[in-house]
Amino acid sequence: MVKRRFIEPDLNDAVEGRVGPYRLAMVYRQITGDAGPTIHVFGPVEGQDREILRFDCFKNVPHIHLGISYLDEPVQLIDSPDPFDWVLEELGQHFPDYLMRSRAGCELPADWQATTGRAIEAFRTANTRNTTV
Repeated sequence: MVKRRFIEPDLNDAVEGRVGPYRLAMVYRQITGDAGPTIHVFGPVEGQDREILRFDCFKNVPHIHLGISYLDEPVQLIDSPDPFDWVLEELGQHFPDYLMRSRAGCELPADWQATTGRAIEAFRTANTRNTTV
């Protein structure tokens, strides 16, 4: 897949949650030829608050950006018939692994799965509302 350039996200209508020093934000995005929910993860990287992960759960080409605001890495495709549910499952079970893969380090609190679970439920509820309108 082609390398991308970083574009600051528009989070005006975001549903947000916190997990330790990380802020998770979900918005519904429409881009040329594709659309779907996007989950952003922001947190500390070398003393600055940066966008660490972006999960684009698009209908046509769902994909993940690791280290989106500071690494020049190609995106990774999501191979799932339901990319949104797949991403929520991955975050709930493997959030520390994604942080490490993005080279951001991992500063999650001991209760990270519980707090991530609350954010996931808020995202699920918001996405259900968005898809039934």
